[in-house]
Amino acid sequence: MNHSSREHLLGYLLGALDGPEQEEIEAQLARDPALQAELDRLRSCIGQFGMDERPPHFEPPMGLAVRTCLVVVQRARQPVRPASGWFGDWETARRTTWFDLVATAAILLIAVSLFFPALAYSRFQSQIASCQNNLRRLGLALHDFQSRQPDQTFPGPDAEGNRAFAGVYAPVLVGNQLVDESDVFLCPSSQAARRRAEFAVPTLDEIDRAAGQRLATLQHVAGGDYGYNLGFTRDGRLMRPRYGGRNSYVLLSDAPSNLQPGRASANHGGRGQNVLYEDGHVQFISELPSPQLMDDPFHNREGWIAAGVDENDAVLGASADRPIPTPLND
Repeated sequence: MNHSSREHLLGYLLGALDGPEQEEIEAQLARDPALQAELDRLRSCIGQFGMDERPPHFEPPMGLAVRTCLVVVQRARQPVRPASGWFGDWETARRTTWFDLVATAAILLIAVSLFFPALAYSRFQSQIASCQNNLRRLGLALHDFQSRQPDQTFPGPDAEGNRAFAGVYAPVLVGNQLVDESDVFLCPSSQAARRRAEFAVPTLDEIDRAAGQRLATLQHVAGGDYGYNLGFTRDGRLMRPRYGGRNSYVLLSDAPSNLQPGRASANHGGRGQNVLYEDGHVQFISELPSPQLMDDPFHNREGWIAAGVDENDAVLGASADRPIPTPLND
């Protein structure tokens, strides 16, 4: 591995790459196990030195940037007293001008250093809030769906066939006219959200008629940026999740990523994931495992990316994840 590629991996770990560069690195990681191993090694190294630790955010006093700018304006308006004599006037004016420029530049730098971090943090919080609003809207649609079912079950993937993937919940909600906008399935901080105009939830008919690579593509994109409940198994049969009003049972979240430790979501810069619970409340979880969650939301109790082992074992899969893993051919 050359020095340049190692720098790109470090930039990927520290969230310093732009969108296209991040996508290119993720594509290379998916193809190259050696590159993934190097990423894991670098992640371990920066963890030992604390480079992956984020400092606590401190909010500046309210109105500090505005007050600073007012001081700059007032300072610029102060008259300059001329010194006696023609040369004295010119020398004094020149010294005062340079002093004012340096002082103004220093004040502006201080104001920028206070303002832009606060602006970035405010944007991050705004994206989290917007994502949570999407999950609440989807939660209402899911509850509307289950309230119309005789057995009060939520939509869920089939055990096999074209609909055997987690993201099928989205075409089901759209097909039942419970969601009328595809945008609600996109997290505002994700890469897909930048291509919002190109995204559309496929119909169930499109999924049923698709095959080969076309089917794989539809299954990959159908669920948008969110991971959905894979259901659970009972007596060897796949069961859809059933409403029980539980405040610790998860239905949806920012989609898990196989490229993040613990399959944490890559949304929100990998800094955490929003999680929607069955009772309707949404929570932002910054670390996994978390004491805020009773179990791992992205693996079942046996450690598999598969349907839960019982009705209280909630497992969320990315759009293309299957509830019953397909065995590898010998």
